[in-house]
Amino acid sequence: MKPVAAAGRYARALSEIAGENDAQALEALAAELDLLASTVGVDPALVRFFDSPTESAANKQAALETLAKKAQLSDLARRFLLVLVEHRRTGALEAIAATLAEMRDRAAGIVQAEATFATAPAPAEEKAMQAALETMTGSRVRLSVKVDPDLLGGASARVGSRIYDGSLRTRLQALHRRLARA
Repeated sequence: MKPVAAAGRYARALSEIAGENDAQALEALAAELDLLASTVGVDPALVRFFDSPTESAANKQAALETLAKKAQLSDLARRFLLVLVEHRRTGALEAIAATLAEMRDRAAGIVQAEATFATAPAPAEEKAMQAALETMTGSRVRLSVKVDPDLLGGASARVGSRIYDGSLRTRLQALHRRLARA
């Protein structure tokens, strides 16, 4: 089974245990999983160690307990990591964390949005974009920002499958098409 396919199943099971509609519990658990994904999930040596069938279960258990204690993981997060290690799925940790974050946002009524600016925006511009998107969508928005100099000016935003494009590049292309028809 591919890590991405497994990630959905593991994240769904974890969210059911934590309380699917309890946004606060999912928030805390997602934060712990993000921490694990940013430490264990990105270190190939640790992933190989935990996923190795030749490494003894006692060594893995000891390393896991030390990691859980240092990271101050909740009992649920510690037991979940133990399940991943037992099933040799630590390589899917990043995908599981991302899927659980999506579930957390859904439970909290937050939609993902991606804004692309021609130049790096000031914090006030980011807040203004977020407020505008929240007004347009009627939902709270978790905004991620990218910079693409090819836009020439302005910005564009994607919320789900909807795109709001106020970039200079798009306006110039539209003007070019109108002039070409004339």
